[in-house]
Amino acid sequence: MNSENNLHKICLIYGNQQLLVEETTDSIIEDRLEGRQHEWALERFNAHELLKNTGESGKQNVEDLLISCETLPMLTDRKVIRIDNFELVKKSRNNIEKNNQHLLYETVEKIIKNPPESIWFVFTSTAMREQDFSNPLFHSIKQTGLIKKFTAHENATPLNWVIQRGDTKGLPLSADAARLLIDIVGSDLMDLDHELEKLSLYLSGAKITEEMIKEHIRGHKHFSVFRMTEALSRKELLPALEILDQQLQVTPREHVRLFSLIIMQFRRLLIIHSMLDQFYKESEIINKISLPAFLSKQVLAQARNFTSVELQNIYSELAELDLRIKFQSSLAPLILQDLFQRICSGQFQKKAG
Repeated sequence: MNSENNLHKICLIYGNQQLLVEETTDSIIEDRLEGRQHEWALERFNAHELLKNTGESGKQNVEDLLISCETLPMLTDRKVIRIDNFELVKKSRNNIEKNNQHLLYETVEKIIKNPPESIWFVFTSTAMREQDFSNPLFHSIKQTGLIKKFTAHENATPLNWVIQRGDTKGLPLSADAARLLIDIVGSDLMDLDHELEKLSLYLSGAKITEEMIKEHIRGHKHFSVFRMTEALSRKELLPALEILDQQLQVTPREHVRLFSLIIMQFRRLLIIHSMLDQFYKESEIINKISLPAFLSKQVLAQARNFTSVELQNIYSELAELDLRIKFQSSLAPLILQDLFQRICSGQFQKKAG
């Protein structure tokens, strides 16, 4: 039991690492319930639903939350109320009309200032931003409650987490195998946990090698982006377009995420090429980019297939296209196809201007 958690009636768990937010929230709730049945001792609300609904039968609304906060637990001596999407709990701009937003904010404000004796509250968010902390509610929680943050940082790698998580699932991973998994899947722990779970169904107990990772996660979108840039580096348009088409068919609404992975890969190639221009040794580059030996060699080969000017121009073009991809989603496939054609035809080999 976590004695620190038990000191706080109000807890806020947030961050873009959804898996850690969920697991920490579950742990905090269990600490408070101490074995009591969830059916009687846990009530869960979603701020999105609370704001959207106005009393329809069978749907959550703010009045339900208010009643729950004012009602003693039934068939138990304590209960936990969980509210998800907490970033949506904000002051209403219209202070005259008591709309849902105003009522929800007012209710939560009362909870934080004076929580009922037999009720604990856990708020969660996977979409909170730093500017949300200007909200007076967050200042109040910081003063009297518990706040835990779980975020992924651009330059951080969850290498140790992957190795430890693999061990718990009966998957002994070498450091190189874990790095390869992260490079293919990305640093989101929910995605990594999902892939580790799939691997455990086929390979539990075996010493996991890089070849096993490549074989069983060949269809993952990160691996596909790597294969796309491999084709583009060789100016092979048709294979690159085929992989692009496959990915857009499998996840048609994830074009923004796919595009961000393309940007990330070309940024890596640009950094590597800059190091090559500065006469870094291959071993020094491999050490700095922290990739498994298998990927390091291939990424170095990809970088050498472009000129420095070409990579700078491609990366600048990707930055220019970023907003169009996000806000003109119906045109995303055509935009990417046109980009690939220009890369393979050598249009980026000349200096811009």
